[in-house]
Amino acid sequence: MVSKIVKLSFFLLLAGITLAGDLYTRPLIQEKKVAVSQTKEKSEQTKMPAKYRKWLEEEVVYIISRKEREVFKSLTTDEQREAFIRSFWKRRDPTPSTPLNEFREEHYRRIEYANRHFFEGVAGWRTDRGRIYIMFGPPDFFESNPGGGRGFLFGPSAPTAEFPSEKWVYRYIPGLKTRMGRVEFIFVNYYNSGKYQLVTDPALANALRNTSIASRDVGYEPENVQIPGETKKDLPVNPLEQLQFLAEVTKSRGEVLEEIERSARLRRLRGIVESRESITMMSFTAKTSFIKGPKEFTSIPISIEVAAREIKFVEKDGRYAGRVNYYIEVKQKNKVIYQKSDRLEMSLRPETYRRRETDYYQYKHRLRLKPGVYTLHLVAWDEYSGHVGYVDRTIEVPDFSRQGFSLSDVILARNIEILKKKKKQAVYLDSKDIPALNALKNSQLKIPDKIKLVTEPEDPFTFGNLKINPNTVGVYSRSGELVFFYQIYNPTFSSAEKKAKLKIVHQIEQNGQVVALIDKPQEVHILESQKTAFLNSGARFSLEKMPPGFYTLRVAVTDLILGKTIVRQVNFRVIQ
Repeated sequence: MVSKIVKLSFFLLLAGITLAGDLYTRPLIQEKKVAVSQTKEKSEQTKMPAKYRKWLEEEVVYIISRKEREVFKSLTTDEQREAFIRSFWKRRDPTPSTPLNEFREEHYRRIEYANRHFFEGVAGWRTDRGRIYIMFGPPDFFESNPGGGRGFLFGPSAPTAEFPSEKWVYRYIPGLKTRMGRVEFIFVNYYNSGKYQLVTDPALANALRNTSIASRDVGYEPENVQIPGETKKDLPVNPLEQLQFLAEVTKSRGEVLEEIERSARLRRLRGIVESRESITMMSFTAKTSFIKGPKEFTSIPISIEVAAREIKFVEKDGRYAGRVNYYIEVKQKNKVIYQKSDRLEMSLRPETYRRRETDYYQYKHRLRLKPGVYTLHLVAWDEYSGHVGYVDRTIEVPDFSRQGFSLSDVILARNIEILKKKKKQAVYLDSKDIPALNALKNSQLKIPDKIKLVTEPEDPFTFGNLKINPNTVGVYSRSGELVFFYQIYNPTFSSAEKKAKLKIVHQIEQNGQVVALIDKPQEVHILESQKTAFLNSGARFSLEKMPPGFYTLRVAVTDLILGKTIVRQVNFRVIQ
């Protein structure tokens, strides 16, 4: 019953480090070439036409959420893009029962106004004033100091000149925390350049701030540091609250819309968990795994799969729409320490809807918890049918940070993608433009000139350069492949040989008997210079010769220097 080994029968990656020996390097290089070729081919197929690129990058850039942007960029046909745009505007329509979409009409009016009134050598919608106008509309109060006269921002007694500036005041901005009332935006025209820049501190309008005279400090005294929109008596003492306000007021309106929707879902799903409503049950499968996380934390990737036949679809505009809401709650000693709600929306063409009986829909998330015992509540709620499914389980989170040689759980997968190495995107902020840091400048803390923010991959099942598509239900077809993934931690390095030695065995069992070896037992040597926090490992195995039935995958890794073997097992099923 031993089946043939496919091209990439075994891979072992050290976060980008290549192991010595052709056995590992050749298959890995081949797979990378295939992945790059497929990525290039996919990129050519999904090249976005100019009008849709303009819609995404110009017309809705300030009101689309990050998740919506990612979905739109993943669409491959103009038909899908048009359907997405219709759904995008309908979601924001305050009166969906009428033919006129007031939100869309007002949005394009704002773009036209910004382009006519805020041109600064670039289109008005690209400027700071244009962005604020498009996001929040006309201000409730507007004041301007085009000549840079004294006394506009700092009062008539202030001994300093001011740059030309404008002050926009909003009584209220939807989506901000309730403590935020009046909000001010200050735009400064530095050195009469004609470009009005949004500043986070009115003190930046001080025209003498770079001189050596005493008036350079006007507006920078700690008692004067103020967030736009708050009086001194309301100013938070905690600088982190100030930073939080800045993040809230500048995020996309699409993010705010999603937060409002998430809040409503959270209340609804939270109520389901607490009351255990008597609602028709919806079945789903959930899988949790334990992976070493940063520092003392353990990462817990969670995958939830709902069969398409369990979901009610509603016909809308020639397509079939489905909505499944998810709720995740973590408790420790009956105290809620984490909760999250999210929604998965489906829009199917008629032909896809008709063959949905074999489809599934997957939701992925990743927790980071410290070692300990927790209660995990998972809820799936079909919004159109009202059916609800529950999973309640106790999880004991291991402490990988204190263990020596160890293994993660084995994750069954449908496929594993080797990602191209992408440059991390970094954003730099001037410390002087952050009021919370200005408030600390007279303290003993060393404040850097610039703050660097780096974006990290967010996919819950991406580990190093591998992206896992988990097989939550653990069911495979005979015409497919068994694919799995796990990590190895802290192998013992010999002080004499300056390397670690591992023996790795992958085999399939049925009723306690070995029925297939995925690959021959392999001895892996890792040089001390290649030492890293984790080793990504796994394999692919053709199932064409495996009869339908239930099986157990057994992974055994032996630290040959330590003389210790760790075994991980996971069950799966093969169907015809």
